[in-house]
Amino acid sequence: KEPGKYYTADKWTDPFELMYVEELKGKCEKNVAAILSQSAVESVYSGGALVSEEKSKDVIEGVKGKGDDFMIGNLSKNKLPRNLQEQIIQLAEELRQYHNLIGDVSIEWVFDGKDLWIVQLNQIEEVGNSSTIVEGKANSYRKFFVEEGLEKLRDLIEEIKDKNIGIELIGDVGICSHFGDVIRQAKIPSFINKTINETVNNFV
Repeated sequence: KEPGKYYTADKWTDPFELMYVEELKGKCEKNVAAILSQSAVESVYSGGALVSEEKSKDVIEGVKGKGDDFMIGNLSKNKLPRNLQEQIIQLAEELRQYHNLIGDVSIEWVFDGKDLWIVQLNQIEEVGNSSTIVEGKANSYRKFFVEEGLEKLRDLIEEIKDKNIGIELIGDVGICSHFGDVIRQAKIPSFINKTINETVNNFV
């Protein structure tokens, strides 16, 4: 699982050509196990959520329209309509009933104006909260600006892993985005700092 690394789109493309191109992005002899083809869902709102055993730790985020740019950090989360928030909360409660089987999970959801769809679900070990991605205390923290992109973040993780160095993620990005996914997977103590201007002024 490498969140945000490989191709995703809402239109048909030749699977053989796609696999050839996407394989070249990985570092291993074989990188892509399969292509997932899903029927399209009308995206009135889209987003992600983290569902924990404890309801108080749940995180719900989303944007109006398609969620692609939100997941890769190019779009800040929006305030969701109250009725939609209530539907997602109810969905989280339904998932929580199976916590003893699936544990804590992250989901990607789409709302078509009537029905709420889960389009992806993954087990996770860290839930965090609205600003903490992975709990823990590192000896020091490296600043990383969201605008540098996911691949640069992967490079930083490779550089600092197993060195007791955490990450201060700078930018208005969702904890449910692929930035959060990548850091959770690496289990690096980290938090989000959205006060970009203040941080930049003190950064040198």
